[in-house]
Amino acid sequence: MAVAGTVTVLPSAKAETRTLDTEPEVVAHAAESMEFESVGQMAVSSTAVVRATVTRIEPGRIVGADETAEPGEESAATQARDVTLEVTEAFSWNGKRTFPDPIKVEEWGWDASGDGYQVNNYSWSEVGKEYLFFLGYSDDPTRWNVISTAGRAEVTDGEWLVSSAEEGSAVKSSVESYQMFELGHYLKRIYDTKNPPLDMPDAVDPPAAPPAGYEDSPLPTAPTTGDPEDLGTNDGSEPTPYPSST
Repeated sequence: MAVAGTVTVLPSAKAETRTLDTEPEVVAHAAESMEFESVGQMAVSSTAVVRATVTRIEPGRIVGADETAEPGEESAATQARDVTLEVTEAFSWNGKRTFPDPIKVEEWGWDASGDGYQVNNYSWSEVGKEYLFFLGYSDDPTRWNVISTAGRAEVTDGEWLVSSAEEGSAVKSSVESYQMFELGHYLKRIYDTKNPPLDMPDAVDPPAAPPAGYEDSPLPTAPTTGDPEDLGTNDGSEPTPYPSST
């Protein structure tokens, strides 16, 4: 049971009390299940792209070997973060997708000990910040998955974009070459099937099946590769303000 505004998570009588880190301690490196060369290619591979403000973040579901385990139990796997979004603008094929109500996306995450980590360059989303999210398919209108760890970009005060893609990657350079109003115009063009641009990018097909053990992953990656990168925060003893909201 999580109690709002406190530092304690008490999942069961057997489990020890634990705290959840307020920021990631390490970066886990993982191979993407889908690779993109440009923002246009990532967009046409997505179901929709939304501009949204984060209004709430709270601990989400347990993911992995034993999803019935409570947080803190020895058998518990990793835990996702639920990120609630207020959508202010949406782009989709012929404008058919609308988002009148808040939606949730998932991201990594905490390990079974409550230690925070991020995957690749996808840092933790922050309440009050505005982002662009590239969304994969969902049969739940309130819950969506980000298409890859490259599929989020922070919208700065100057309307420039800071991509979550890996440093030096082609897709990061492509995303960050636009200001938001320019990218919005481009997204409307490529999502218009009646009048597509001549330079229409090709979509990347999703894998036939996720990697074994990663079927329910918040972000569609393969198992981690190499040792995690220490971010030097080591904040496991700090108070954890979850749930948090604006």
